[in-house]
Amino acid sequence: MRVTQSEVARGARPARPVGRGGWRPLRQRARTCFHGYSGLFLSECLLRGSNDSHYAGGLFAQFLRLSSAKSKALKLLSGLTSAVFLMWRKGDTSYVKDRWCVFDGFMVFCLWVSLVLQVFEIAEIVDQMSPWGMLRIPRPLIMIRAFRIYFRFELPRTRITNILKRSGEQIWSVSIFLLFFLLLYGILGVQMFGTFTYHCVTDDTQPGNVTWNNLAIPDTHCSRELEEGYQCPPGFKCMDLEDLGLSRQELGYSGFNEIGTSIFTVYEAASQEGWVFLMYRAIDSFPRWRSYFYFITLIFFLAWLVKNVFIAVIIETFAEIRVQFQQMWGSRSSTTSTATTQMFHEDAAGGWQLVAVDVNKPQGRAPACLQKMMRSSVFHMFILSMVAVDVIVAASNYYKGENFKRQYDEFYLAEVAFTVLFDLEALLKIWCLGFTGYISSSLHKFELLLVVGTTLHIYPDLYHSQFTYFQVLRVVRLIKISPALEDFVYKIFGPGKKLGSLVVFTASLLIVMSAISLQMFCFVEELDRFTTFPRAFMSMFQILTQEGWVDVMDQTLNAVGHMWAPVVAIYFILYHLFATLILLSLFVAVILDNLELDEDLKKLKQVSAYFYCA
Repeated sequence: MRVTQSEVARGARPARPVGRGGWRPLRQRARTCFHGYSGLFLSECLLRGSNDSHYAGGLFAQFLRLSSAKSKALKLLSGLTSAVFLMWRKGDTSYVKDRWCVFDGFMVFCLWVSLVLQVFEIAEIVDQMSPWGMLRIPRPLIMIRAFRIYFRFELPRTRITNILKRSGEQIWSVSIFLLFFLLLYGILGVQMFGTFTYHCVTDDTQPGNVTWNNLAIPDTHCSRELEEGYQCPPGFKCMDLEDLGLSRQELGYSGFNEIGTSIFTVYEAASQEGWVFLMYRAIDSFPRWRSYFYFITLIFFLAWLVKNVFIAVIIETFAEIRVQFQQMWGSRSSTTSTATTQMFHEDAAGGWQLVAVDVNKPQGRAPACLQKMMRSSVFHMFILSMVAVDVIVAASNYYKGENFKRQYDEFYLAEVAFTVLFDLEALLKIWCLGFTGYISSSLHKFELLLVVGTTLHIYPDLYHSQFTYFQVLRVVRLIKISPALEDFVYKIFGPGKKLGSLVVFTASLLIVMSAISLQMFCFVEELDRFTTFPRAFMSMFQILTQEGWVDVMDQTLNAVGHMWAPVVAIYFILYHLFATLILLSLFVAVILDNLELDEDLKKLKQVSAYFYCA
């Protein structure tokens, strides 16, 4: 803590650092402990995923029974706790003044709660399938610390705060825009429709004794009005199943009974997952024009307008952040090879264009004639044509089982011939360019990897093994058949720092949310989607892809019961909202940013347009 000159004049002294060496050793100690427990948490997730029968806490309990693992966990927690409490001081630089430090302290508390609960489970005081396991829900959030380590910002804190504040205001505004339409169509749904509980049942159906045999095949909604909606066929009558004794859990949670359920149904329809079936229910139960008007306008405003507004805001926000964080991302890479550079050149017509010029490119020891042949377009097209033929041959072959694995037919001989040809190509390029010049190109590194993999693949014992994937990946080389296609692919995947960071963030989000869902629903009976970590991961990934995510949510709602259904619905909706509107919009923003032209090319076009107009 700094002391002003006036305080020094009054006899004030700077606060003594805690421990030997000040704050830095304690912070380093806490960081090391958190890293160790993060690794231990990932190991537990893998251990949980190896048991497919029930909740895999017992497997981790056996893991903790080992003395080394138990002592390691206790040592990590004790060291982390001591570091946290030693840094808990008063003053301007106190521990509680930093939000990240408060988060660390909260995680310490959660880790101790988890450890105490694990001890109770080992001692069989608490059942492993009990709801007490929900106390472990905050524990996966410890992986957030990884973003603090690997995503460092070089800008001043005040500048970062201003950027996030402006970005947060835009995202908050579009979120309010989304909530407005959700509330609007939720109220309209309650006023225009109401319940979807009227079904066609047999004439002999008795209240309190409704079975599947009493329902029509297929189960059909019906209208109470004789002139509107669907009318039941002879032998059936239109009855309210809720009046006949069925519970809300058995009837499902989709509908417009009250404002909460209506907003839930509106969001489900706005995701464009199963909205047609909701419209058909409304058509069977109410006048057609009312259903058509409601659902067509709902899809237009919520599914199209609001979603595109979200994408536009995220793209604009990302562009603003990219300008500010340009030093962190690095300069935009050129679309040419690393061994070349670009410069302006005046052509014969008096115009300007960007041309690639070789600059000190390393040369090998091959004769000049071979270097000229290697750089010729004839050699280039010959190699690409051989790659195309190899792809066609590989597509004609298929795996015939273990019995045919060691029978080498004409496909094997063709694979050997193509492998020898491409090996000779790689050796020729290394001879002509030199090894340093060869590996300076990213494409040459990929070609060298394919050469090594396919060479191992033609070995008899490795043929038709996992090395077959290297043979399949030769098709990627066909990208160089078109310079425009090569440039387009490089613009998307070449600057991989932003796209790679976003992929890592998405994977981390899936791991964290899968672990949280595992702790929330692993004890729920008749629900096998979250019994192990792999199943929880696939369920959350299914929600991320928006394919059948309503089925995952409905199955969980029916399993947890009517009491916890609203909480679970809010949990899945928030995750789906963040994953589909914000996360996927970030992917669009990154790809659009990669597709932008280079700044030099932009300036060149502006100068050309200026002189053309002049």
